[in-house]
Amino acid sequence: MTLIEKKYQKFVKGFVFNKFRGNIDVLKPGFQKLKNITKIPVIGTIPMMTLDLPEEDSLNSKPKSFVWTKKNISKIDNELNRLAKTVKNNLDIKTIEKMIQ
Repeated sequence: MTLIEKKYQKFVKGFVFNKFRGNIDVLKPGFQKLKNITKIPVIGTIPMMTLDLPEEDSLNSKPKSFVWTKKNISKIDNELNRLAKTVKNNLDIKTIEKMIQ
């Protein structure tokens, strides 16, 4: 939190660990320590996952060649659905809902 300018710190309501690899049980004790230090909870941990999606960053040195066909769009939809399910299953949605009320 000290890396975030003071005026923006009030906007941080929760932490999400993204692209986590390994045993989540090893990480969990750190969640309480982080909350004790920052007074902000960890609301989720999204595991590292391989997605078959076109590159999102145009600066990528080896962009995937991609043709926008119905079949490829369907594949993208399936991958995005898989990602959404993973995110939903690994976030504390009820805590997030309380935060935005």
